[in-house]
Amino acid sequence: MEIPVLSAFILSCCLIVSVNSSAQGQQDKSPCDNAQTTIEMGECAGREYQKADAELNSVYRQLMSSLSDRESESALKTAQQAWLKYRDANCEFETFDSRGGTIHPVAYSFCLAHMTSTRTKELREQMPQEGH
Repeated sequence: MEIPVLSAFILSCCLIVSVNSSAQGQQDKSPCDNAQTTIEMGECAGREYQKADAELNSVYRQLMSSLSDRESESALKTAQQAWLKYRDANCEFETFDSRGGTIHPVAYSFCLAHMTSTRTKELREQMPQEGH
């Protein structure tokens, strides 16, 4: 990624965080809304990833407990382990050009958060529907 592209990526991620926190209500302002320094952005990105990871783990456990046999449990576990390796490698690639820079941990954490949130949605779609 070139630096202007990386800057656009970081700005987009910050905008997503800002929009998400605005959707929760004006009284619920996030400290990420005013992140000015790389340290503040890094802390914000880290929190976003931790939140996304906790949600993913919760949905994964719910889905695992809803499965009816060991074969499907094993298939989910195998898929999840492969996805984790893919996510980490993909984020390394997406943020490759920022390696060694102070913005790299921020970009990497936002990438992890984004991909983790997307995976959570995928797993939710696999949950058995009630009444079916």
